[in-house]
Amino acid sequence: MRSSPQIQPAHLLSLVDDVGIVQHAYGTIPNRSSGYCVDDTARLVITVLNLEKGESKLAYNRILSSALAFLFHAWDADTLGMHNLMDYGRRWLDPPHTGDHIGRTAWALGAVVAEEPSREEADPCLRLLSDMQPCLELAATPRETAYTIIGLTRPPMSILPTPLQRLLDTLTDRLCKAYDEHRREGWLWFEDTLTHDNGRLPQALIAAGARLDNDKITQRGVEALDWYADQCTVNGDTIRLVGNRWRRADEPARSWGEEGDEQPINAAALVEALIEASAYTGRREYGRQAVRTFEWFLGRNNQGLPVYDFATGGCHDGLGPDGLNANEGAESTLAYLQALLALESAGLQSRITRP
Repeated sequence: MRSSPQIQPAHLLSLVDDVGIVQHAYGTIPNRSSGYCVDDTARLVITVLNLEKGESKLAYNRILSSALAFLFHAWDADTLGMHNLMDYGRRWLDPPHTGDHIGRTAWALGAVVAEEPSREEADPCLRLLSDMQPCLELAATPRETAYTIIGLTRPPMSILPTPLQRLLDTLTDRLCKAYDEHRREGWLWFEDTLTHDNGRLPQALIAAGARLDNDKITQRGVEALDWYADQCTVNGDTIRLVGNRWRRADEPARSWGEEGDEQPINAAALVEALIEASAYTGRREYGRQAVRTFEWFLGRNNQGLPVYDFATGGCHDGLGPDGLNANEGAESTLAYLQALLALESAGLQSRITRP
C-alpha cells in the first residue's frame, strides 16, 4: 500500500514549551518529571530548522529561539563544559561536563551557521561554536567526535574560522584512526560494539571526506556504512536494527529480540547516513536503501508494526518482542521527523511505500 507520511507537528508541539522539549511521555502525555536535556534540545534545533521551511514559520522561529537559548545557557565557559539535564523547575541536575551532548550541540550550532546569511542567529551560534573549540578538541568518544564533525561540515568551509577548520581535520583524523584500529575481517567498525546512533559514525567520515576533498576518508566511511547496513539487513524483507542490549564483536549472533528493543534513533541515523552516501557518491542504490530503512518506522520491521503513530504524529519509543513501547518521547519523535525531513530534502519522500 502506498503511503506518504506528512509532517504532523501536533505531538511534537505538545512536548515543547518555553524552556525546551520535555524528554519523556506517558503515552502521548508529556512527562514533566523527566525534565529536559541538551541532547534532545540540540536535536530539536536541527529538526526545527527544516520544519520552518514549510508552514507555520513564525511558530517554529519561536521554538528555535527558545531551544538555542537553552543550549547557550547550558554552556559554562569557566569550566569548558556543558550541563545536560534540567528538571521541570529549571534547575540543572548535573555539573558542566563533556560528553555526547557537547557534540550534539556542535552539530546544532553548525546547522544554524549553515543558514547564514538568512538567519540572524548564525553569528552568535558561530561565536559559541568557536568558544567551544578547546572543549570539542578533547572529544573522547566516537559519537561525540562524529556529531561534532557533522556539525562542522554543514556550513561552507569559508565560513569557519581557521581554528574550527583545524578542529575538523583533527577530529576526522581521530575517527579515521578509531576505524583503522578496530577494523578487521568480519567487523568493519569503529569500536568493538554496535550500540546506539551507529549510523552517525560513517556519516561523519563521508561528510568530512567530501568537505575536505579526501577520497580516502570518504572510502572509510562508505566501507563502514556498507558493512553496517548489511548488519541491519537493508536489502532484506525487513529492517533489523541493533537492539538496546547492543551487539558485540566477540559474541555469537543472537536471534531477533535477544538484543533488546529496537529504537527509532538507530533507524534515523542509518537513513541520514545513507542519504549522505547517496549525495557524495552519486549512487542511487543508497537512496533506495534510505527509503527502505525509513520504512522501518512504517512497519518494515520484525513485528510488522508501524512505530510511527499516524494518529498523533509522534513515534513510539521502541519495538521489541512484546510489541511497541506505548510512550512517545522526544528522542523518538524527533528521530522520525529528522529522517522524514532528510528524505524530503533529498527528493526521496514521494517514493516511500508502506509494506
